[in-house]
This record gives sequence, C-alpha cells and structure tokens, in this order.
Amino acid sequence: MSGPSLMKVFVQWVTQRRYRLVLVAIAFAPFLPVISTALLALETIRLGGLTASTSALAAAGGIITLGALSTSEIGTFTVLGTATVFAGVVLGVLVRWAKSLTLAFQGSLLICVLAVIVGLIVWPDPGVLVGSMVEEIASVLRANGATDSQLAIVQSWNTLLFGVLGAVVFSQLVVALLLAYWWSGFNGPTGEFGRQFRMLRLGRVLGIPATLIMAVSLVLDAAVVQNLFPLALFGFWFQGVAVSHAWARTKNWHPIVLGIAYVLLVTPLTGLVILGFGSLGLVDNWFDLRAPLQQVA
Repeated sequence: MSGPSLMKVFVQWVTQRRYRLVLVAIAFAPFLPVISTALLALETIRLGGLTASTSALAAAGGIITLGALSTSEIGTFTVLGTATVFAGVVLGVLVRWAKSLTLAFQGSLLICVLAVIVGLIVWPDPGVLVGSMVEEIASVLRANGATDSQLAIVQSWNTLLFGVLGAVVFSQLVVALLLAYWWSGFNGPTGEFGRQFRMLRLGRVLGIPATLIMAVSLVLDAAVVQNLFPLALFGFWFQGVAVSHAWARTKNWHPIVLGIAYVLLVTPLTGLVILGFGSLGLVDNWFDLRAPLQQVA
C-alpha cells in the first residue's frame, strides 16, 4: 500500500469516532504538535467551528492532565497545549470561510503579523523576556570557542524575539493547514489539494508590504521592520515552493530535483535554500512565473 493510501486509511479511521481524533491529538501534542493542530483543523473543516471547539476543549484537558503527570512546568504546558489545539480550530474556520487554501494561507500570515506587532507594542524591548537566557547561551558558546559572528546571531535574539517566534509559529500553522486541507480532500475531487497548493501566493495585498519590508530591512534597523522581515521571508518561501512544484509538475521534472532542495533544508545551507525559495516567491508575486505554465496547460 502506498504512502497516500496509508494516510487515507489513517484519516478515515481517526475521523470515524471523535474520541479517536481527540486521543490522537493528545498523543501527538508533546512531541509533534503540528499533527494535533492539523487534526483539529480537519475536524473544523468537516464539522464546523462549534463542534470542533468541544473536541479542542477535550484535547486541551487531556494535554493539561498529561502535563500535570509528567512535568512541573504545568503552566507552560497548559498554554502551549491549549494554543496547539485551538490554533487548529482557527485554521479550520479560515478554510471554511475563505473556501480557498490561498486565502487561508494569507489569513494565517496576517494573524501572525498582527501578533508580532502587538507583541512589540506590549513589550517594546523583547530582550527583557529572554535577556538572561541569551546571555547564558552566549557565555556557553563563547567558552566553546564560538566566533564573534556566531555570538552576534545569538545576541540578536534580544531584538528579533517576536520576529523569530512569529516565523516559527507561521511555518507550523501553514504545515498544519496544508496537512488538514490534504486530508479533507480524500473524499473530494482527486488532485484538488495539489492544484490549490500550486496556486499558493501572497497576492498584492500582502505581497506589496512584504516586499517593502524586505527591501527596507536592508537599510533601516527599526525593530518593527526587522521583526517582520522573517515573516515576509517565510511567506515568500512558501510561495516559492509552490512555484517550484508547479513547474516540476508541468515540465515533468524528476522527483530528485525538489528532493535535493528539501534535503538541503536540514544542512548548513538551510539559510541559502530559504533565501533562494523566498526570492523565487517574491519574483513570482510581481511577474507571475506560473503564467507560462497556464499557457502550456
């Protein structure tokens, strides 16, 4: 049985009984929370926000109980666990409202951008939240012979805290969104997920300010600009990946071509790969690199 077939069997099994979905979400939350988020997003897409919220409450209760039994950091576990499952409900509501993967993707980015801006307003100096931790990490690295450039990256966390967190959260939300949308299509038209994914883009409304943020960040050291840069980059990164998949499908590229690009994401070349895909997405947002493919089709 192929991978997609096994996944279809899993999704059908887990959605047959609501308690199964809740239990699986609880089980994955501590070590792979993106799966828990995707499961609640799938539940919301299928049954609506109100019904899915009851499942999210049950899952959050189970996660909190699990945290109380296994760790003393019950407060952190409670916040993260609750956020994980209810983020899935928000994603599902976005999909049901937008009826489009692209609009849900754009909505996820907009939510993260607003969260970063609010964070900067409430804590103008993010360093007060992690300053001591950053200094401790820098001291350890310094003792182990870290270079000045490596230390500078760590120390930049003082000012880029919300931007880095926003980019990480946004990436996990989009992965969960893609999983949930893929799973929800198992009982729908074949290939609908692939078609929607290959159309992914920021669009003009988000793409224009994202482009300005990336350009201005090169010359302006303002906190809001520097913290929004990672979100703009990752937004264009997902768009660049979608462009690559569109070209690969239309031109029948060998799977190894994109496979190598994904493998490079877990090597020291990660930054260059992200920047490369991000640049591709930015160019596509202005010049529509997928237009020639529509002519071929």
